Amino acid sequence: MNPIRPLGPAVKAETAADWNGLPHARITEQGNEARVFTNGLDDLTAWFLALGGRITCHDAGPGTCLWTLHTNTDHGRGAPVRVHALALDTDQLDADIADAVA
Repeated sequence: MNPIRPLGPAVKAETAADWNGLPHARITEQGNEARVFTNGLDDLTAWFLALGGRITCHDAGPGTCLWTLHTNTDHGRGAPVRVHALALDTDQLDADIADAVA
């Protein structure tokens, strides 16, 4: 049985979040990928531990940076997802996932 319309990346990301018990503040869709906004680096770490991927950090204004996890909903086979966390530029990721930072 086929759904009436294909599931978009945001629905797939919401399903992955629910299935894995992942925290999120908002999930949107942009083009062919989902954008997940979290409350901080601990939430971003949870997404990384559940789905893997690589993490980037970019300047987001004076004293702040935007951390982004580039992953997908099914360990390389799912819909592309970017998980975002805004943080102070002095905040650090958990040492256990420091190798994921590109």
